[in-house]
Amino acid sequence: MGMNLQTKLRSLNRAEARLAGQKARLLNEARARARLAAQLEGLVRKIGLPPRDLVFALVDLYKVRLAGRRKGRGRRRRTKITPELRDAVKRRVAGGASMNRTAQEFRLSYAVVMKMIRGAYDQLS
Repeated sequence: MGMNLQTKLRSLNRAEARLAGQKARLLNEARARARLAAQLEGLVRKIGLPPRDLVFALVDLYKVRLAGRRKGRGRRRRTKITPELRDAVKRRVAGGASMNRTAQEFRLSYAVVMKMIRGAYDQLS
């Protein structure tokens, strides 16, 4: 039993050392982020642009792609599922086309095509 206790104590000491290292890394990261935030705040005040305008100007200047920002097109429009669309998708898949290819052609998600094939939209008339 004594050996088992010593093993557990060594394991706890290693875990404490690992946690102490993780805590030190997180504290350093928090300090670095605080410094960066202060620098950015100073930059925004110095430039005089609203932060959103500054971000978009930088994105446009350096050609950075941001998730969710569709240039010039606004929000993506949802495809209205009509009985005609449902039937066309079902015919296409029944004719041998893959569901993935059909989804691309009709600009639908694969999941929606799968739902159509399984009958989730059959109540549309």
